[in-house]
Order: sequence, then structure tokens, then C-alpha cells
Amino acid sequence: MSRALRLGAVLLLTSALAGCSVGATSTVADGENVTASAAARSDPAEAAEAGTDVGNGRPQVTHDGLMVRRRVVIAILPTPGADVVSLREQLDRAAAGRHTTLTDISPSVLDPADQERLRPDVTVVLPTGATLADADRLIRPATSTRVAFPEVQDYEVTRVLVHDLRFTVRATNPPEMVAAIAREGILADALGDYATSARSGRLDITYTGPLLSDDLVEEVRRGIARGEGAQPSSVTVSPRSTTGVGVDMAKEPAPAPVVEVASAPHRHAALQAAQSVVGDSSRSSPWAVVAVAVTLVLILGLLLLRRIRNTPAGE
Repeated sequence: MSRALRLGAVLLLTSALAGCSVGATSTVADGENVTASAAARSDPAEAAEAGTDVGNGRPQVTHDGLMVRRRVVIAILPTPGADVVSLREQLDRAAAGRHTTLTDISPSVLDPADQERLRPDVTVVLPTGATLADADRLIRPATSTRVAFPEVQDYEVTRVLVHDLRFTVRATNPPEMVAAIAREGILADALGDYATSARSGRLDITYTGPLLSDDLVEEVRRGIARGEGAQPSSVTVSPRSTTGVGVDMAKEPAPAPVVEVASAPHRHAALQAAQSVVGDSSRSSPWAVVAVAVTLVLILGLLLLRRIRNTPAGE
């Protein structure tokens, strides 16, 4: 192959790679837009099934004060193929050895950045009053530099905000009302886990979990009232406990946003994209098409210049 042709081939490959890089960046951006649109079309009922509101931002909350608490959670990403049930039992045994308890809670209590980074399969909350040090000692004993559980790949110990609510309604027959609410399923969908306590002429429903928006709280009130054929206003919302320290949500800073960083395309992916640019112009970036055209002009110019130099004078 002549020097001009070799140079042309190098320039052609360089231009194709540059073009495919532009195309890859555009594809990532388009993918992000599609994801955002899909999230905007999410069904609120699907979010309610997980006990959370739509989106991973903090919901609008005015039921605060003693109704919102700070609790310590341990979020765990198990090793691939780990027995999650066995791991959960190990955690309970370790907690019992430290005279404490662990309760399962939705991972949506985590800040969006922690959810995105860790994507935990196990998330547990410690009792009121537990500290970060308590959780650290449980997951990583002070006598060891390793995590106490070999099936833990990664974990996070952090404080989160939870709703600690009590819904109360007058009930002529509390057990029958509990059964009616269970059949309808509104509380299971909206809250996930909840507990009921029946007294004479009164039913208490308690909930500790991810923050609920004002709209979702009102939906829960309507669902409870339907079980008694009453008005939503007959269902009161109060703190589950009247002791301790609550949270003023108006003073609470917003959680850190999730920063998504698109990874650079690998070399083999770039080569495949270059082949796509050459083989299918309908999918090529406009910049790639321009680069290839310029390269071809340069190659033809070099070939013409070489021919002129090699042509004897007067020919």
C-alpha cells in the first residue's frame, strides 16, 4: 500500500472513531430523556404498592413534628448468590446478642444518592434511641477489621427520616373493620407494613416507614373511613409516640441529588460504532458523515499530488 493510501486509511479510521464518539454521547442523552419520560408516566398505584410516593425525591410533608423521627438504618448489598433469608436471620441473632432488635423497612427511606449507589436487598431499622455506633458495632465488630457477615458485599449505616404515625377512628366493631380494610387492600398498597390495635369502640392503625406525602396520608384516611362507612375527617392522624424529639420538615435540608455519570465508551464499542458509521449511513452522526467526506477529499488530493510529481515534464 502506498504512503498516501496508508495515510488516508489512518485518517479515515480516526474520523470514523470521532464520529462514533459523538453518536455514543447522543445516544446516552437520548436514553436519559426516555428514562425521564417513563418516570413521569409512572403509575401512582405502583409507587403506592412499595409504600412510597412517585419519584425518588422527598414528598411534600406537613404531618411532621413528633410524627417524623430520625432513625438509624443498616442497608446491605449481599454478595452475588447469597442466601438473603439466612443473612437476615444472622442479623437478628447478632442483634439479639446485643440486646436490640431489627425491623425490616423499605429501602426508599434512604436518600436517593444512597439508593442509587447501593441498591440494597436488605434494609433494617434499629429501635428508637439507637445510635450510628450501635449499628456499626453490629455490622462490624470492634475486634475485627472485616464485616461480621461474609455474605455482605457492601453496606451503609446512616440516619434517615421516617413517618411514625397513628391513625385513629371510632369503630362499632373493630375486628370486622380490620377485616374490611384488609379485603380492600388500600393500607397494604399505600403503607406496606402496618399494625392494628382494637379497643372498645376504637381502632388504632400504626405505621413506621418511609415519609408519606400529604396526598397519600389523605388517601389512607379515606381508605380507613370506608371500612366504617364514615367520613375521612373522622380519622385522626397523630404521632405514634408523644415522647422524644421530632423533626420540623420546613427546616430540613433537601437530600443530595443523584448524579448520574455516563461511562466513556470502550474501545471495542467505538470500533463497532465506526463500522456502523461506514456500513449504515442512516444511523451515522452528521459529524461522522462530514469527517468521512473530508477524509476522502484529502486522500484524492494526495493521490493527485503524487501523480503530478511522478509525471515527467512535457508529458
